[in-house]
Amino acid sequence: MRHMIHDTRSPAAILFDLDGVLVHSSEAWFLLAEEVGRRFRGRAISREEFAPTFGQGTAADIRAFGLTCTRTELDAFYIEHFRDHTRAVRVDPQSAPLLAELHARQKKVAIVTNTVSPLAAEILRAAKLDAAFPVVACADQVANAKPAPDLVLHALAQLDVPANRAIMIGDSRFDRMASQGAGVRFVGLKQDGDDRIETLSQLLNLI
Repeated sequence: MRHMIHDTRSPAAILFDLDGVLVHSSEAWFLLAEEVGRRFRGRAISREEFAPTFGQGTAADIRAFGLTCTRTELDAFYIEHFRDHTRAVRVDPQSAPLLAELHARQKKVAIVTNTVSPLAAEILRAAKLDAAFPVVACADQVANAKPAPDLVLHALAQLDVPANRAIMIGDSRFDRMASQGAGVRFVGLKQDGDDRIETLSQLLNLI
């Protein structure tokens, strides 16, 4: 883990995990996981199996669920079939007002997600949040998904912001580990971190 020296000034950039933060799509992903299990191992993935894995990358899914497919094949399956379950995706009602306020404060923002690019774009469009994010860092753009720091570092490079001038908002241990590995202050949404918030709107109290 990198030694973190956080800048005490207001952050220049806010990095957001997507699922579980701006949108809530765990039910959609579970329904898709059931299909994945039937297709690539002969039986559906249970809720008990799925719950501790939500938010990890595709390669980790293959290992965790014992799937007989490649990462490329699984990504393709996700991309093809996720839209069948978009009705189960909810948008956090605080997302749009928060992003509007961050824009008014001239903060840079980015998405940092283990979702692959086509799916992330589809989810953001469906949530009507796509215009808010000039930078969307996705798992297929880097060598290693979260909990590795690659995605966080990729987003920072795209924004041209140093690690000590950014914060990341996430809701899982994968987000926390990736943020810490990149030297970025981590704000947990209902999750322990350098700071913790219970609702998205509380983020404004920290910046």
